[in-house]
Amino acid sequence: MSNIVIIPTYNEKENITEMVKAISELPVSFDLLIIDDNSPDGTGTIVKSLQQYYPNLFIIEREGKLGLGTAYIEGFNWALEHKYDYIFEMDADFSHNPEDLVRLYYTCAEDGADLAIGSRYISGVNVVNWPLGRVLMSYCASIYVRLVTGMRIKDTTAGFKCYRSDVIRNIKPGHIRAVGYGFQIEMKFTAWKLGYKIVEVPIVFTDRKAGISKMSGGIFNEAFWGVLGMKLRSLFTKYERV
Repeated sequence: MSNIVIIPTYNEKENITEMVKAISELPVSFDLLIIDDNSPDGTGTIVKSLQQYYPNLFIIEREGKLGLGTAYIEGFNWALEHKYDYIFEMDADFSHNPEDLVRLYYTCAEDGADLAIGSRYISGVNVVNWPLGRVLMSYCASIYVRLVTGMRIKDTTAGFKCYRSDVIRNIKPGHIRAVGYGFQIEMKFTAWKLGYKIVEVPIVFTDRKAGISKMSGGIFNEAFWGVLGMKLRSLFTKYERV
């Protein structure tokens, strides 16, 4: 089985070398695809210099900061073209523990999940070093999404995931309208509507220790209104696998 971890980056020079090293040393083999949005701090240059030491490392460089959703769409298309079996999403800043990639992999490869989610909220609230207000905003956002959509997923905005490749193929990410955290919600919602088996794996989320957070109020504003629009559109959409 072949695995690819997609990591979007923007100004992650303080984290990217250690992240590549950590993933490359895991007991399960993972290739890495960095989607860099022309980071002014030289993240892309660092990744290219690392490629001589890590043959499992690939990079797509984009012209500017084009958004999380479009980065993942490019990564998904690349992964499907290269026929990977399992496609992972994660952040570059160590808020997601690289060792948990192995747990997500086995949840799909051995336990039969189609989509495994690294969940902050499936077993309480497992978030470290976030201000209380941000924890409440994230937790309440997931409650809101569950109320609007009917999904039973506890961590609806999670960005740490493993997909079987056919799930990505049937979701058709290019049709996803949201760009920021709404993208993560809409991907899960579409997988759920398609009837895939979704399993949440408890993780501990630790806020970044280096670099600057990309979070903004606009991201959550998009997610709030986007969820309503997504739900309305779903009433007139036929969800089918091919």
